[in-house]
Amino acid sequence: ALYLREVLEAELGVRLDPRLIPELPIRRDLVFPEAPSKRSVKVDYAAFEQGRDRVWFVELKTDAASRRETQDAYLERAKGLGLRAIAEGVRDILGATSAHQKYFHLAARLADHGVFELPDGLASQLYPKPRRGLERELRKIRVLRGAEIEVVYVQPRSDGAAGVIDFATFARHVERHDDPLSRRFARSLRTWGTIDAGAVPPREGGATGDG
Repeated sequence: ALYLREVLEAELGVRLDPRLIPELPIRRDLVFPEAPSKRSVKVDYAAFEQGRDRVWFVELKTDAASRRETQDAYLERAKGLGLRAIAEGVRDILGATSAHQKYFHLAARLADHGVFELPDGLASQLYPKPRRGLERELRKIRVLRGAEIEVVYVQPRSDGAAGVIDFATFARHVERHDDPLSRRFARSLRTWGTIDAGAVPPREGGATGDG
C-alpha cells in the first residue's frame, strides 16, 4: 500500500486521489443475484481518479494460483453495475449492520470522494456509542454520484494478461526509492514473482524464500 498509488498512476497513466479506500464492501446479492445474501464481498482497494470520473478496483494476489474465475466474474459484474449501485449497497449495509461505527468511517471516506452526502450530526449519533434514532439518520444518507469502474490486478506474474500489474513491474517502481526498505522490498517482489507460494521451505527464524 505504501507504493500502490505511485505504481497505479505510472502504469495506468492517470492521477489518483491519495486517499485509497481499503476493503470496500460490495453487497453480495448485487454480484451474485442467484444467491441472495445480506453478506458482502470485498475489493482490496478502491482508487479514485482525480476529477472523479473513474475508480479502479484493485485486487492484490500474493499467489497467482489464488486468482479464481468466480472472483473475476463478480468484479466484472461490479464493473457493469457502476459505482452508484455499489454505493447504494454500502448504504444498505450501513443500515443493516450492528458495526455502525466501523462502517461510518467508510461512509465518511466515500463522502470525501463526493459519492455520499451524510446528514448533519450523524457522527454525534454514533459516538461515543450509537444512540436511539440512528436508523432514521442513516436513511438520510444520499448517494450523489457514480463513476465508471475499472478493474486491475496486482499479482506475481501477468502472463501477458491485460489489466494486470506483475510483481516485476511493481518492483521497478519501488526501486526508484533509494532507501533500505524499498531496496529490500523490491528484491523480495522479484523473488515472489518467480516462485510459487510454498515452493521454498521456511528458513530458520520463520522467513521464506528471499523475504
